[in-house]
Amino acid sequence: MEQINACRGYQTLIDGTVDPSQRRVFPDRTEANARDVEQKLDSSKMAVFIHHRALASLLLPALNRIIIKVAVGQTVANQAAIACALERHRLTNGRFPDTLDALVPQFITALPHDVITGEPYKYRRAADGQFLLYSVGWNEKDDGGVPGKTLFDEKEGDWVWQYPPQN
Repeated sequence: MEQINACRGYQTLIDGTVDPSQRRVFPDRTEANARDVEQKLDSSKMAVFIHHRALASLLLPALNRIIIKVAVGQTVANQAAIACALERHRLTNGRFPDTLDALVPQFITALPHDVITGEPYKYRRAADGQFLLYSVGWNEKDDGGVPGKTLFDEKEGDWVWQYPPQN
């Protein structure tokens, strides 16, 4: 029963949070599922044992963050691929392009999309000749390329590719 409850809890936790065919992650569904699992596990210590949820109550809170880690990992990979294509464009043409579409197909086969929104990554050239590339981040709100308090903040700000890297 412990194993069954742990598996059911895990299924509840990940159900509908990721769509591999669209390469999307759904933060609102992730948060709702985490609340649902937490509510099911939130009971007295004795009830956890009586209802065979001890293993689930130990494992599932740790797995709760797996979906955001998937989103962060894919965002980093996508932004790195785009940044490499942007740098190749700059080396060839002397400056960064006006739009990301100028990279296809010479510098990148296809542009990856933001795993949070499913839309293209946000991009613009900066006044200093550099560029700003970002995802709207976990809060699903476009903050104009302003990052949160941490690099991949879950509460506020965009997930910004820093170029050149900030020390």
